Amino acid sequence: MSLTEEQINDFYRLTSKERFDQFVVQVQENKVVWTLANDQGCVLVDTGEEQCLLLWHDEDLAEGWATEEYQGCRAMGIPLDDFLAKWVPGMTQDGFDVALVPTRAGEGEVMSPEELAGELTAE
Repeated sequence: MSLTEEQINDFYRLTSKERFDQFVVQVQENKVVWTLANDQGCVLVDTGEEQCLLLWHDEDLAEGWATEEYQGCRAMGIPLDDFLAKWVPGMTQDGFDVALVPTRAGEGEVMSPEELAGELTAE
């Protein structure tokens, strides 16, 4: 079911912590994370300190970022099991972090892939 513009706006009015908490619950429930990709691969954002993979818990939220410099990108779903088994070790080895449910202004939680894996597998 697609999110309405009002639901998306309400979500982005939440604090970073509230957005993160909702991300964890939804990913645990739906068993998928969403990122942005183009023909060259997944989009990485340079925060000045880290190279981050952008992640969302909802396809519509990811698609909402596919504007301006990310025009031509599309939402790409990653099954949670694959993310934990393959992506987390690969990103860790490559030195990437994750930026979770960033606002359109770029504000969001940034953490290591291992930290995120711990949050997603916690009971």
